[in-house]
Amino acid sequence: MLSTAMTLGDAIRIVAEAGADQEVLVCGSERLTNRQLLQRIDSVARGLVERGVRKGDRIIALLPPGSGFASLFFAAARLGAVIVPLNPELPERALQEIVEHAQPTVIVSADSPVAGLESGATELWDVQVDPSDLLALLYTSGTTGKPKATMHTHGSLIAPVVATLKIREQWARPTSLGMMFEAVKAVARYRTRILRSIGKPQTIMSTAGWHTITGIHVMLQGLLMGDRLVAMPRFHPHDALALIEGERVTIVVAVPTAWQALVALPDIARHDLSSLFVCASGGAACQPELAREIRRVFGCALYNGFGMTEAAGGISVSSLSDSDSQQDETVGRVMPGIDVRVVDQARRELPPGDVGELAVRGEGVMLGYYKAPELTATVRDGEGWLYTGDLARIDEKGYIHIVGRRKDTIIRGGLNIYPAEIESVLEENPKIEEAAVVGVPSIVGGESVWAFVRLAPNAVMTVQEVLDSCRGRLEVFKIPTEVRFAAEFPRGESGKPQKFMLREEALKELRGGTT
Repeated sequence: MLSTAMTLGDAIRIVAEAGADQEVLVCGSERLTNRQLLQRIDSVARGLVERGVRKGDRIIALLPPGSGFASLFFAAARLGAVIVPLNPELPERALQEIVEHAQPTVIVSADSPVAGLESGATELWDVQVDPSDLLALLYTSGTTGKPKATMHTHGSLIAPVVATLKIREQWARPTSLGMMFEAVKAVARYRTRILRSIGKPQTIMSTAGWHTITGIHVMLQGLLMGDRLVAMPRFHPHDALALIEGERVTIVVAVPTAWQALVALPDIARHDLSSLFVCASGGAACQPELAREIRRVFGCALYNGFGMTEAAGGISVSSLSDSDSQQDETVGRVMPGIDVRVVDQARRELPPGDVGELAVRGEGVMLGYYKAPELTATVRDGEGWLYTGDLARIDEKGYIHIVGRRKDTIIRGGLNIYPAEIESVLEENPKIEEAAVVGVPSIVGGESVWAFVRLAPNAVMTVQEVLDSCRGRLEVFKIPTEVRFAAEFPRGESGKPQKFMLREEALKELRGGTT
């Protein structure tokens, strides 16, 4: 039913009218059918018109996941307005910077709830909205700490949903011998879990904030694919388990930090989690050790995904029929409708197996960065390729292995070091909860390898023990030069450690002459 040739306002109406009385959104005590959600959307759209919102106007949303956010998002789409979702807990100074940049007509927050916008009098005029019209400014700080606003159209935001529908259709109705073989492998592996769920509407639980691309992607999937969406206004691991059990959730989408909190719960076995069909991880790199633990604890397939705000979310994902190592150690294969290639520093395509920068092309790629054409030109070329900044290799079977960030590459003695490899080795030690490795300029030239380590609860380690855990596992030049223990890491919106801040900590220490 869905395509990139329609607007999101049209898409939600088509889907909602096809299953008007189906329960579509659960959040706290609130339960909405498609019909009720559509009524909310129209009512909010009328309220926005009364407040002077017109096509192209920006609307800042400082809202947690739930019906308020969803109705505001689709009301903006209905009017041809531009939604600007932000973290409800954004510091005042950061918010002011974005307000000055985006120049919104309306700001909606928990202090001025969406319900206050609803109106039933005002007539909605026939707004001409095109799939190529700007729909959202999605701010991302990336690894630099400086916010950038990615510009997404109706078509680019619906593209990953259409790709997911195609994947689901392939599993429900395999049309080739290859897909039939994949389906047989998956059934043999997951048995009743897959038989209960395949080809049927899913209950998807969203644990990420809807101001992130992960959260928006899950919201759109849940509301536009004929499924039921269970939203958490704020993630808490115990609440998440209770919702999985009580709502018979079949798919959970969470960032790695949330998965870490879930698998660490001592009383997890008390909950009936047998409804789960898929655990999906996105928003940041899921290390192999964590991936293995997720599969072990929950007993179902892991969809290990890779995406970015600039590409509207999903680029690649692992599959039900993938082997343990393919689910744990790769981010799967490219999704339908997306082209990928690995390139060298001159952006020339490299052969399979070589490490280089991952470039992607498809309908989900952003128009560019808002008010920043020069910055856009550094990541997009004239052929539509988006250069992700991620270092990757693609194996002979088409599986993508993320090696690290291009700008994070450490050069030591003329040799390239990829932090992700060191982090993976460190995190295989049960005493180490998480590691973040950065390169720091050395007084003798080149870079030193600094490992910041966050220990597991009640674990104790010395620097020497950390270094010893690397010996025999890493080449000598890759073993960290310095190790620092941290109770917590500075993090971005997706939960990724902000390495630029860790690098700054190391530089401050060096300037102070303490090492």
